[in-house]
Amino acid sequence: MKVIKYLICGLICCSANFSFAAPAKPQDVEKLISVMNLNQLIQDTLKQIRPQLDQQAYVIVQSVVKHENLSPQEQVIANQLADKLYTQSQKMLAWDKLKPVYSKIYGDVFSAEEVKAQIDFYSSSVGQSILQKTPLVAQESMKIMNDQLNSVMQTSQQDFEDIAKQLNELKKKAN
Repeated sequence: MKVIKYLICGLICCSANFSFAAPAKPQDVEKLISVMNLNQLIQDTLKQIRPQLDQQAYVIVQSVVKHENLSPQEQVIANQLADKLYTQSQKMLAWDKLKPVYSKIYGDVFSAEEVKAQIDFYSSSVGQSILQKTPLVAQESMKIMNDQLNSVMQTSQQDFEDIAKQLNELKKKAN
């Protein structure tokens, strides 16, 4: 009988931790998204990464033409590619598509208490300052990622050339 009492008491204690994490109300999540000015933050971040898209397009065209410096005509093509990448990014990051996604994520991940704490923080001047600097953080992160991707692309290109040579040698031996 004592074991059952202890078991019930233990279960109540364990479930108490879960009962305090009340889910966030949709209107509170909406307020958080508004206070964070998430739509503008995403658009500012997109503008900040435009130079990286330009660089990425340049590298892609370089890898196709297989030389370092692009001719003026090749640069025009790289610019067109960068414009297409930017337009695709704008479409992917359109607020009407992202808002329901962010609402769901914030509602699923954060408790009511956490959403309230974020609303309080991001409503402060320090919170707003951090939000305004977030696109710069994204831009700097993209620079690092692009450098890494460029390195991977160069290594991969060499790997593909090596594989192509090996395959051609096998083909010659088979003939």
